[in-house]
Amino acid sequence: MTAKILVAGILDTKGEEIKYIARQVAAAGAKPTILELSVGKEVGWADIGLSEILKEIGKVPEELYKVDRHQASAWVTEAAIQYVGRMVSQGEVDGIIACGGSMGASIATAIMQSMPIGIPKLMATTMTSGDVRPYVGTKDICMMYPIAEAGINTLTKRILTNAAGAIVGMANSPAIDTSDDKPMIGCMMFGVTTPCVLRASKTMEDHGYEVMINHAIGSGGLSMEQLIEDGFIEGIMDITTHEIADEMLGGVLSAGPDRLTAASRKGIPQVVAPGGLDLINFGPLDTIPKHYMEQTNLPGRSLYEHNPAVNCIGVLPDEAYKIAENMAIKLNKSQGPTVICVPMRGWGACDLGAPNKELGWAGPAAGPSWVADPDKAEWSLRSRRFMDGMKEFLDLSKPNIELLEVDKHMNEPEFADLMSGLLKDMLDGNWKKNSRSHLSYVHSI
Repeated sequence: MTAKILVAGILDTKGEEIKYIARQVAAAGAKPTILELSVGKEVGWADIGLSEILKEIGKVPEELYKVDRHQASAWVTEAAIQYVGRMVSQGEVDGIIACGGSMGASIATAIMQSMPIGIPKLMATTMTSGDVRPYVGTKDICMMYPIAEAGINTLTKRILTNAAGAIVGMANSPAIDTSDDKPMIGCMMFGVTTPCVLRASKTMEDHGYEVMINHAIGSGGLSMEQLIEDGFIEGIMDITTHEIADEMLGGVLSAGPDRLTAASRKGIPQVVAPGGLDLINFGPLDTIPKHYMEQTNLPGRSLYEHNPAVNCIGVLPDEAYKIAENMAIKLNKSQGPTVICVPMRGWGACDLGAPNKELGWAGPAAGPSWVADPDKAEWSLRSRRFMDGMKEFLDLSKPNIELLEVDKHMNEPEFADLMSGLLKDMLDGNWKKNSRSHLSYVHSI
């Protein structure tokens, strides 16, 4: 069957480039349909013209011409998302390719972000040479740098032909064997929580689940929230939640204010831990805010130089209390079984009271983010204050929410087994509060 490819762009400024891509899509064996995203004037030759898509929101092109380009682009984006959404639902789109500058990329990738994961999406834009996070969002969008902003010449012909070939190739990729698909579990990982995540994930795989392990670098958390929202994830081991600290305290790996909300909203089982929440992440040393550098003498605030491009500042115990408040308020809305597991002996490889290579820190002294509890030296003061916050703000009267104080380090095998065991019980329908009371190192609050 011939693949159906949408070829989209602002045609009053990039018309020749879009026409060329459409011809090359056809030459590669697919059927192109040109979708107009113009904001200046309607060209009159598109397969799906501006007038047609604007009907979706009750507008006509003349109204666009009377407002600024920002408002015009917003209307075109809104209308095109609705129009393309209907085409997708009717099976009329096997892939989409667009070419444009900053505005063209903004409109086209917004459309792509509205489309389901798995439909091939390719954006050719010079904006690819910069930060592409706003364009990609949480979807599987391919970004291609076309060298030139506009024009058809010896060089751009080659590049745009490659782009056309790529989208047709993706749309004609081999069928996927789904006979061995298994229920999917979500899991978040960062370097400091790797031992815990790998062990817990292996346990879930041994019990017949697939595990999607996302890298907790901001985009990873955003993607996981989207995967949950879209129904791909049946349960989550949210082991690594440090993106919340970056959001609250100004780090560079924030996943936004809605991190840790989708699972509660969808009602899927979730087991949550404060993995990596002992650190705020920054880039090179000179990017760390001055006030943090001036506080490195405070207990828990120390500097950790991971490499020249990645440096971290410790989270203060009282900040951990505020983070717990933020997380508790979100988790109180949970519709499904939810357990928060707090490892009292540290939250990752940098949060250790003594060197332990198996847990991620070779020494020679305690981990750089470690701060001991003066009342119980083997416990972290940060963990103590986090527990204080959870006890204050988490609604433990709800039958589906439990808080566990765990006398283990995050990366000890027993903690990984606790999290995977709890999630398995939830998925099997066997979970209940106090189900781990027989374990000497677990205390249910």
